[in-house]
Amino acid sequence: MNTAARSRLSFAGVLLAPWHSSRRSLRWLTLAIALACGLGAIAFGVLSPKADWWMGSTLIYAIGVGYMWAFWMPTLLLLAIDARRLCLPGMQRAAAYSVWLYAVPTLAAPMLALGLCGTDLRYVAELVALAMAGGLAFVLLPRWCAMTLVFLPALSSGLRHLVHLPPWSDPRWLAWGGLALLVLLLVDALRWRQLLRSDSDNELGLGSAMLMQMRRQSMAGGWNGLQQLDSGQMIRQRPDWMQPRADLRGAGPQSPVRALRVALGGWYVPKTLAGHLRAAAPVLLPMLAYIPVMAIMQAGEPRHDHAVRSILLGVGVGMVGWLGVFGGLMLAAMAALVVHQRWKRANAELPLLALLPGLGGGTARRHALLRAAFATPMRLQALLLAGVLATAWAMHLPGPAVLLVTLAQLGAVGAMVAQMLCTLGGCRLRGGVLASIYVVLTVLFCLSTFIPLLNADKHPWDGLAPFEHALLAGWAALAAILLWLARRGWRGLLARPHPFLTN
Repeated sequence: MNTAARSRLSFAGVLLAPWHSSRRSLRWLTLAIALACGLGAIAFGVLSPKADWWMGSTLIYAIGVGYMWAFWMPTLLLLAIDARRLCLPGMQRAAAYSVWLYAVPTLAAPMLALGLCGTDLRYVAELVALAMAGGLAFVLLPRWCAMTLVFLPALSSGLRHLVHLPPWSDPRWLAWGGLALLVLLLVDALRWRQLLRSDSDNELGLGSAMLMQMRRQSMAGGWNGLQQLDSGQMIRQRPDWMQPRADLRGAGPQSPVRALRVALGGWYVPKTLAGHLRAAAPVLLPMLAYIPVMAIMQAGEPRHDHAVRSILLGVGVGMVGWLGVFGGLMLAAMAALVVHQRWKRANAELPLLALLPGLGGGTARRHALLRAAFATPMRLQALLLAGVLATAWAMHLPGPAVLLVTLAQLGAVGAMVAQMLCTLGGCRLRGGVLASIYVVLTVLFCLSTFIPLLNADKHPWDGLAPFEHALLAGWAALAAILLWLARRGWRGLLARPHPFLTN
C-alpha cells in the first residue's frame, strides 16, 4: 500500500472515529439536536428585530455545540482507552486527531456565517469555544464537580451585586471569558490524560467521571443498563448509611398488593421512614446544597423590607418549582422503566407471580397489579403537583400560566400511565416511537413550566396568547396519542390470561 493510500485510509479513520465510538441512537439524537439548534439560530437571526440579534443566534448555536461535546465527542476518549489497552497506537491517534478535526469546523461555521454579517467574531469564537470546552469538562470531571457546575448560573445571578462581572456585550467580558476558556482547556487536557492512563473502569460513586458511567450504561444496553445501574450497581456503591432498608411487615397473602410491591423490587419495595430517607439520599443531598445557593441568589436581590421573609419564600419557591420540573419527568420515566424491565426479562420469576396466594381470579389479579404498579408513583406525582401549584400560588401566576404548569405535570403522568399499560398489556412500543413521545413531552414540559416561572415578575402574558394557544394545541395532540396508547395497552391487558407474561 503506497503513502497516498495510507493517508486516505488514515483520514477516513479519523473522520469516522466518533461514528464508530458511539451508539446509533446517540448519533441520531445528537444530529437532531445540532440541526434543531442550527435552524433555530438561523430563524432567530432572520426574525429578530434587535440590532444585537447575533448574540441570541450564537447562544442557540452554542446549546447544540455544548450537547455534542458533552455526550457525543467524549466517546472518542472511550475509543482511545480501548485502543491503548489493546496496544493499537494508530486507533488511539485517530481518536485524538478526530477531536481537532471536528473542533475546527464547529468553531469555524458560525464565524464564517456571522462574519459575513459584520459581527464581532471575537465574541462568537469565545462563546462557542467555551461551549465546547465546558461540555467536555462536564463529563470528564468527577461527578461531584459536574453537580456543582449546575449551580454556577444561580451563584452568578446572586453574587452579581457583590462581584461586578461585565455582561457578555461588554468588551471587558472577553478577558474574563478568555481566562475561563484557558482554565477549561487545561482541565480537559489533564483529565483526558488521567482517564486515558488510569484504571478508570474501577472508579465508582461520585468520584468517577460521568463519561465512565455512560460507558457502563452503554455496555449494559442503553435503557437496560440504566435500570441495572440504578437497581444494583449504583446502590451497592453507596456507603452503609445510604443503603435503603426494606419493611416487609404485612407482606403476604393477606396483603397481595404489598407482596407485589416487594416482587416488583427497586423503589417499589415498602420501606420504613428511615429507609425512604436512605434511598432518597442521592436526591436529598443535592437539594441541601441547593438551599444555600438559592439563599445567596435571593439575598443578592435588592429589597427594602421583609428581607428574611423574601429570601425564605424565594428559596422555597425555587426548590419546589425546580423539583417539580425535573422530578415530574424523571419520576414518570423511572416508574415506567422499572415495570418495563421486569416484564422484559426472559426468566421464570415473572410467571411465578401468578401463583402468589391471595391474588384471586383474573379481575382481582389485574386490579392488585395495577394498584401495586400505580399507587406509589401516583402518590409522588400528586405531591409534586401540589408543590408546583403552591409555588404558582406563591408567585401569583396568572390563570393561563397555572393551566400550562398543571398540564405539564399531568402530561408526565399520562406518559407514565400509557407506557405502563402497554407494557402490562404486551403491546410493544418501538424505541423510535417511545423516544419521539418523550422528546415531545420534554419540550412541551419545559416550555410550559419555564416560561411562566421565568416571566412571573414581568407580566408579559397578554403578549404570549398565540404561544399559549400553540402549547395548548401541542398538549391536546399529545394527549390524544397517549389516550390511544393507553387504550391499546388496556385492551391487551384484558386479553391476556394473566398479566405476568414476559414480553
